[in-house]
Amino acid sequence: MYIVLWVISAILLIILLYYLFMSNPFKRPMLTESDWTHHFSPFWQIYYASKYLYPVKRDRRGEGVQKIFQKNMAQDPSCSALMDHQTFTIHAAGDLMCRKELVGEGGTRLWDHVGEEFFSGDFCIGNFEFAVNPDVLIEKIIRYSVPLQRAWPLLEDKRFGRFNAVSIGNNHINDSLSGGIISTCNFLDTAGVIHSGANRTPEEQDNFPIIELCGVKIALLSYTFTTNGVPLDRGFEYGVNLVRFNALKDKDYDPSLILKHIKLAKERGADFIISLNHWGVEFEYYPPKRLVSRAHDLLEAGIDLIIGHHPHILNPLERYRTSDGREAVVLYSLGNVTTYALITSKQRMGSFAYITLESGIDVSGRERVRVKDVALKPIYHSIERSNGKLFNRLIPVYDAARALMQGENRYGLTSRDQKVILKLYREHQKYFVQEGITYL
Repeated sequence: MYIVLWVISAILLIILLYYLFMSNPFKRPMLTESDWTHHFSPFWQIYYASKYLYPVKRDRRGEGVQKIFQKNMAQDPSCSALMDHQTFTIHAAGDLMCRKELVGEGGTRLWDHVGEEFFSGDFCIGNFEFAVNPDVLIEKIIRYSVPLQRAWPLLEDKRFGRFNAVSIGNNHINDSLSGGIISTCNFLDTAGVIHSGANRTPEEQDNFPIIELCGVKIALLSYTFTTNGVPLDRGFEYGVNLVRFNALKDKDYDPSLILKHIKLAKERGADFIISLNHWGVEFEYYPPKRLVSRAHDLLEAGIDLIIGHHPHILNPLERYRTSDGREAVVLYSLGNVTTYALITSKQRMGSFAYITLESGIDVSGRERVRVKDVALKPIYHSIERSNGKLFNRLIPVYDAARALMQGENRYGLTSRDQKVILKLYREHQKYFVQEGITYL
């Protein structure tokens, strides 16, 4: 009897594994906060494992989110021309995740093909997805705390330039607790990189950076929906800007910290407000409806541009006309720049966003700053082995794919990466191309 039960159990396990790893059982997203602290059930873990391998490519049934992104996302043609106008660019990247082999020779090729263009922006922003703490080394799948030298290959390439600012309001900044937050802030200060989202003192939480570009004052806000179940040190609750964007119920979503910062930004003379939001649901192509609704509320409250990260996969963008006539933009997820424990090709594809801002005087004589154009450059994080060493490169997907289709291996890709690039190009064309957006 026991042998029969064992055989039946083994057969059922094989069927389950086949269903999980050889097919995509979840065509629509489940209702989830995408936070390890809220989901421990075996079924949720199976669902998570499934979409890790096969991302969910449709919106939740009945929410109608996909229709939102089918509109033309070009600047509204009814916008009147600005007088005495000038333009400048913000270049934004997604998750910068550390890897051992980026230190030394393995990281020297990372920016070879994209660095000159990306770092040519007037201001460059990314999401710094780990703590820098020389006193605590943590290299687990969902916790990262690393020494100083691991950060440099991600922050700059001396041939091309560097990030001007990074968001550190994310789910990994507290991985080595208050010591890691303080040492990360200290490191970035010493490196001359502006940061927002985590704080050494209560005063710093409200003293977010306001930068000036071409005479325009831009506030940089940053928040995360979770710290992955790693509680902030007692008495250090101000250490991370926490806002539960992903909360399933509105009563659990409290945007008061952001609303306070919007008010402070305006009082301090900010002409344009950027919010760097760590939010969204991992391995799903579309944000949930509740997140879209909360994004709209934040734009109505005064934010002009939201740059999103965390899903570790691309999401679309949206132009939104606020009730006071502003044209705001939400980039729901730019995906990854580099990855640590993510292995599938779709997880290793992200986008650089090249955002052109325009300032000038409108027909009513009022000074305005707005998003004029958005261009996206899909990139692929290639990890290649040569002479026993791992090398990292960021490959521009469109340029590499189009060259391959013309018989030219422009970036010296391995046969495997050639197949990956062509596959990603088709995937991006099918799911992520939106009218009114330029793809480079």
